[in-house]
Amino acid sequence: MELLKRKIIGLITDFGSRGQHYVASMKGVILTINPNVKVIDISHNITPFSIVEASYVIKTTYHYYPEGTVFVIVVDPGVGSSREVLAVKTVNNYYFVGPNNGIFLGAFELSEFKECIEITNEDYFIKPVSKTFHGRDVMAPIAAHITKGVPLSNFGVNFDLNKQIYYPIEFIKISNKELRCTIQYIDDFGNITTNIQANSFPLKIGAILTINSKQTEIKGSFVEFFNEGNKDSIILLFGSSGFLEISKNQGNAAYDLGVSVGDTITVMLSEVNNK
Repeated sequence: MELLKRKIIGLITDFGSRGQHYVASMKGVILTINPNVKVIDISHNITPFSIVEASYVIKTTYHYYPEGTVFVIVVDPGVGSSREVLAVKTVNNYYFVGPNNGIFLGAFELSEFKECIEITNEDYFIKPVSKTFHGRDVMAPIAAHITKGVPLSNFGVNFDLNKQIYYPIEFIKISNKELRCTIQYIDDFGNITTNIQANSFPLKIGAILTINSKQTEIKGSFVEFFNEGNKDSIILLFGSSGFLEISKNQGNAAYDLGVSVGDTITVMLSEVNNK
């Protein structure tokens, strides 16, 4: 059952601050088709071309919005190529429009999809369709028409869920005390969000962990909140998204480790606090 009276479209792109006019043109297309829709800027600062980061932002954000919300994801390094553009509906009644490049399976399990359509019906596109801006000419108008109640089946043909691209995000349990993981996100403070969830490690407050990147090795203590660590100390904690974060109290952990989004690191439990 759709619960929204005023429909919402959320935009996620890697356009950055110099690409705000691209965002504005997408909004113009949407509002021309449905002037009553509410358009939300979720993020336009995704690391350029980062499928990993886009998926992370989707899966940690979408469920805070009302059912029926439509999300448009324009992180699309393959724009203009033969890659498919998909419109999907989840079993809990959220809609997503974006390229088939790994974004969807980075955020959801196959079992979470209720419907998946390859967008092929050009009657709903903005003409002429730019080879470099499907976000404006294909994805934005499709999203707007979804908010007007147009069934997904009108936009194209059923797409085999098993043909969705899987973008590999490394997570390997080397032992009960050592994990190989992927960096999903780094914020402006240099806090590193891994893809390690709370049930992956037998962690107790005060435990010491060793973090290895290609650049360096550092140690930090496991805490509950940022201020438990001394200034300039490395700390690890489970953040608001439920994933293990690596931080430096009033410093920049990402700089110290020399890492970027998408890099893999090893996290090892080296000392256990028995208190």
